[in-house]
Formats: sequence, C-alpha cells, structure tokens
Amino acid sequence: MRVLFNVSPGLDHLYPALGLAWAFRTAGHEVAVATAGVCVEAAVRAGLTVRDVAPGADFASVFPKKGTPEERIRAMRERGEEITKSQRTPEIILEKFGLINDMMADGTLEFARTWRPDLIVYSRLQGTALLAARDLGVPAVENGYSFLREGDLPARMLPHLAPTFERLGVPVELPFVQPVYFAPQKLMRGEGEGWSMRSLPYQGGGVLPDWLVAPKERARIVVTLGTVVPGVAGSGSLRSVLDAAAGADLELILALGDNVDLEPLGTLPDNVRPVGWTPLSSLLPTLDGVVHHGGCGTMLAAAQAGVPQLAMPYGADNWINASIIESEGIGFDRQPEQVDGDLLRALVGDETLRKNAAVLAAELAAEPGPDQMVTRLAELAGARS
Repeated sequence: MRVLFNVSPGLDHLYPALGLAWAFRTAGHEVAVATAGVCVEAAVRAGLTVRDVAPGADFASVFPKKGTPEERIRAMRERGEEITKSQRTPEIILEKFGLINDMMADGTLEFARTWRPDLIVYSRLQGTALLAARDLGVPAVENGYSFLREGDLPARMLPHLAPTFERLGVPVELPFVQPVYFAPQKLMRGEGEGWSMRSLPYQGGGVLPDWLVAPKERARIVVTLGTVVPGVAGSGSLRSVLDAAAGADLELILALGDNVDLEPLGTLPDNVRPVGWTPLSSLLPTLDGVVHHGGCGTMLAAAQAGVPQLAMPYGADNWINASIIESEGIGFDRQPEQVDGDLLRALVGDETLRKNAAVLAAELAAEPGPDQMVTRLAELAGARS
C-alpha cells in the first residue's frame, strides 16, 4: 500500500505525524511526504521520501510578524482566549490556511496524481489532502496534533478551499475523512468521533553532550517554549522564572533553540544552563520537572515520561492543555509572573504530582500504538478502494 503524508509547513505539524509514518514504513508500506518550507529538510532528516510541493513559497507573508514582542504576545493571548472559549479553530486561522493550502495545491495534486497513494494522512489544517483525496477517490486521515476534537473541521475548511478546488477542476466536495487522535478520549476536548492512538513524540535527533550523560547533582528542570513561541514572543517573558530559580537548590536548563536572543534576560543565575537545540526526548529521562508554554506536543511528551509540568500558556490551545495538566493533577497552570521559588520546589518535590504523573504515563502507554493503527488504516483503505 502507498501512503501519502500531506503536512503543513511547520514543525509542529510535521513532528506529530512521524511516528505513524515510520509505523507504516516498518510494516512494509511505501510512504512519501508532500510538504514545504522547513518541513522538507526535517522530513528528510527523519529518513523519509519527501516531495517539496511549493518550493520558494513565501509562507511568512500569510503570518507576518508585526509589532513588538509585547504586542505579539497580546495578540496570541486574544486568539488563545477565543479558542479556549469556543473549543474550535477560529475562522481567521481557517482563512489563512486556505491561502497556505492554495500555495501548496498545484504541487500536491500533481504529485498525488503521479504517485497514486491508497491513503492520504494529513495534518489537520492541510486542506490539500482533502483536495487530492477527493480527486483520487481515496480516504483521508486527519492526524490530530491537539487535544481538540472538531468533527466539523473538514466541512468548515471547505469554503476556504473552494476557490482552489474550482481552479484545479476538482468537485468542491469532501472525501471520506477518518480522524485519528493522539491521546485517550478522556483527555480530549470538544466534539467529534475518531480513533485514539498512542503518540510517539519526536523532536529530531542529536548528539548527547557530556553534562547530559553525567550523573546529575540536584533536581533538574527544563524550560522550553516549543518551536513557535520563541520566534513570536522572544525570551523576555521568562525573566521571572529565572529569578525564581536563582538560589534554589536545582538546575534549570534553558532550552529555547539556536536562534533565540537571550539578551533580554540579562545575566543568568549560576544554576541556569542555556543550551542550543536539544531534543526534548533526550532531556526527559533526566528531568524532575518541565516548564513550558502549554504546547500539546511538549505537554504530551512530558506526560508520557511521567514528569510533572508547569504550563505558562501563551496562545492558541495552550490554555486547554494547561487545564488538562491541572485536572489530571500532574502539574500547574500559571503565568510567568506567578512563578516563584516555592512553585518550582513544589514542581520537583510534590509526591502527589509525581504519583499522578506516573499513573497517567501508565495509562498513555496502554493506548494502542502506531503499529496497531497501521493495521486498522490499511483495512480502511482496502474497504474503501
């Protein structure tokens, strides 16, 4: 069977799909990835066959960076409040991804018609998969990467995709769509039906530094803001977190990537270690706590590792994810200015948090893995061929 993964041009869209992609490969199926932008090289590094369907496309023009970091943070928060209240993707996001999809549509459809997949798996806002699946008459599989169930999302996307469908001569109709969620139903929010699958967190590979393989001398916390927030909000909002860590008997790893300006943070406390790009998966086995932005990928990776979490929501669905952390009793939902030394000590020292985190990790580990989902999706493709 041939399986096409159609992914939006963002690492937060690609990484959640790679576990399933490799499961298909391991089961002997042919896999290709149709994507663009930063995801092309990232998918190649993950060992997959990739087609760049929009070389040279200016995706940044759809999401231009405007204003100061403070203004951008305020805009992120407003959008996040809207998502949290409605538990739906805002219409403005569907409109913007309609533009992104149009940039990628010609290349995606051309490749799909040539390669002839039996199944198309797509990141949930990648409407070109709906276009190609409708054209070829094959099922589309919505690969979830958030804790939101939105059963009507494909239908809500279709009006924003209609001009592209019409331009390329494809009937403005949805194909058969099967949602796949990356977490148990008990953690999901919103409405919709789908199949649940255990997530396989992926953040790329890396060479372990000496300090990471040496025995740690005290409790260790990592601070990360994922792949999107640092570029939008910068690092300045973390000053209060660093101040809280100053003098505490713990080691704080500041993992914000290679291209984030740390100058707004001023002088770092002696117990704070800034590091470049370091896959979270390599850090998690050594951690006693994770401080992050509330991103679903970071939250779920830490939950699967049984590590207590402190979420500081910035935007998008961050507040929904932070509320799950609190409701499951595995950590805290706070803003950076609310973080103090006592909170960090509770994060690494509260036995109830640690026990709850271990219980949830065991529940997540018991979910059907990507290997089982491959069998189910192969049967779906065969039944609808």
